[in-house]
Parts: sequence; C-alpha cells; structure tokens
Amino acid sequence: MKRISVLLLALLLLLLAAAARAGGLRVDFYDMGKADAMLITTPDGVRILIDCGTNKGGKALAGRFAKEGVDAIDTLIITHYDKDHVGGADKILESVAVRQVIMPVYDKESKQYTQFMEALEVLDGITTHPMEIQSDMTMQSPDGVELSITSAHRSSYGADEENDFSLAVRLTYGETRFLFAGDAETPRQLELLEEGDVACDVLKVPYHGRLVSASERFLTEACPQIAYITDSGEEPASEELIGILERLGARVFTSREDGDVTVVSDGKTVSIMK
Repeated sequence: MKRISVLLLALLLLLLAAAARAGGLRVDFYDMGKADAMLITTPDGVRILIDCGTNKGGKALAGRFAKEGVDAIDTLIITHYDKDHVGGADKILESVAVRQVIMPVYDKESKQYTQFMEALEVLDGITTHPMEIQSDMTMQSPDGVELSITSAHRSSYGADEENDFSLAVRLTYGETRFLFAGDAETPRQLELLEEGDVACDVLKVPYHGRLVSASERFLTEACPQIAYITDSGEEPASEELIGILERLGARVFTSREDGDVTVVSDGKTVSIMK
C-alpha cells in the first residue's frame, strides 16, 4: 500500500507538472503602487522577475513568494536604478535563490543602489550580466519562449535622464508578444521606435503612464491588446494617455484601480486570468 501511495503521488506530481505546462506562459503584474515588479513564468516553470519595487514593496514581495512557494528566480532583470525599481532587489536576493542578474551599466548615488550592489557582492553563485550602452542580449528556452533585452543607445544620458537608461525587455511566446519598457521617456521611446519591433499584444506602459511627447507615436506602433500601468492615487496615470490606449482598442489596467493582474498566453492569444 505504501508503494502504491508513492506511485500515485509521483503520478499526481507528473500530472500537475503537465497541467502547468499546458497552461502556457504566465505574467504576474504585481500591485506595487507607482513601482514596478513583474514575474514571468514560462511553460516549463522558468521564472524571470523584472524589477522589485521599492524597499517596502520588496519586503512584501519576498513574503508573498515565501507563501506561494516561489523559492528560486532563474533571471532577475533590473531595468534601471530608481528606488521604485531596484529598491526591493536586496530583499529578493536575500530571500530567494537567484541564478543570474541582468542590469544596466551606470553608477548611482543612492541607498537603494548601494544595498543592491552589496547584496550581490556577498552572495555566491550568482551570474551577473551588466549591459553596456548599445548592447543587446537574447535568450531562448526549450519551451519556445524568447527573451530579448536591449540597453540605451546613448552614453551621454545624465542623472536627470536616468529613466532613459532603462533596459527594454521583449518577450515572444508563439505568436504572442510582450514589451516591458521600464521608465522610458521620450528619448528612450524614440530609440525603441528606431530599433523597430515595438508591436506587442501586452505592454507594460513606460514611465508609470505619464504622457510624454513620444507617447502617442510609441503607443500607436505598440498597439497592445492589454496594457498595464503602475501608478498610485497620489500619482495617477495620465487620462490622456489612457485615452490613447483605449482608442487603439487596448484593455487598460492600472495598479491604482485594478491591483494585481495576471496575463496568460497559450502561444496564440493572450487573456486575463480570473
């Protein structure tokens, strides 16, 4: 009987694993207010975390991961070093096994950046990939997911233009495409337009939904079906920008009004997980 129970348990685990793969790609957009944190889970269970919110948000996310059994992150991508993107990174690095970190190359004088770099230094076994100006990286997994990351084009960006150092992450699964554009403002959005390939089914709207001079062109060329904006009651997204997205036919979600949102893809279509 004991052996039968073990066999049944093994069979159940295999069935659960198959069910997870059958579920396709999953992207969790976490409600961090005006801060970013998105977890991609591929059909084979590879986890990619883009940004970690603020210091407080990182603590909450680490606690959530512990409850949900997320004990490892295969790839952590920090788009840039503003506190609402890198602030919680040290908490994630200290609580979850992270295998590799991808990040831009520039220095920043801030407590959050220092804590992130110190957390990286004391941990063994983490591979880091600092992305120099005008570089790109592509990763492909056996389950058909392709991740493409590009860095800023200009080395002349300064402290006042830090958002334009944002790494841009493009994800393709089957016929579906996702774009995560960090806090790209007009110069970086124009760079992405020059690169081409901004059309997507799902867009993490850059710069917390603030309207900039490139917004209409950028959003028109992206033309997403689903758009997620990280904003807050104190700093809400631009109603004009939301209007542009809605006129393009996008379903628009904001952290301020909708909280967490999970998008799934079967390789052909994208939908909101209820």
